[in-house]
Amino acid sequence: MRRALAGFALLLSLAAGPALGQAAPQLSLAEARRIIAEGNREWGRARVALDTAAFERTLAPDFYVQMPDKRISRKEFLDMISVSPQGAKLVRFDASVLTVEPAPASGGWVATIQEKLEFERTDGKPRVYSLWITRDTWKKLGDRWVVTSSEAIGDEFWRDGTKPPFKDW
Repeated sequence: MRRALAGFALLLSLAAGPALGQAAPQLSLAEARRIIAEGNREWGRARVALDTAAFERTLAPDFYVQMPDKRISRKEFLDMISVSPQGAKLVRFDASVLTVEPAPASGGWVATIQEKLEFERTDGKPRVYSLWITRDTWKKLGDRWVVTSSEAIGDEFWRDGTKPPFKDW
């Protein structure tokens, strides 16, 4: 009986730990959430300011964006976000961390993010509002945390001046 209990305890401890060959996350869930939330606040400020140095620091060298229909390289993404869209200026980029979970295969963390963007138009027409839900992978690279990938899992636009149907917009 004692041997059976010891074997059962061993199985429980193995089941509770990381899967074979996978490293355990070095951070608690709360600490990972804090780091990712702060990284997203910095990213939002950088997006509004068109701070290309911050873009370079935040995105891993092998970063990519996965859209439903294509993959966008780091360079293509940087080219897209480093200038204001013609006839518009980004005036709001707020990101909220919805979920955070370890990604043992990459040694990082996966976060589901809600992004609220607001564009002021230079032609006097109504503002454009955009809501994105992304799945971003964060990882520590040297002494800093970087985004290694971003997957667009949902988006919606309001182009006629109608504000999105959310209390905080």
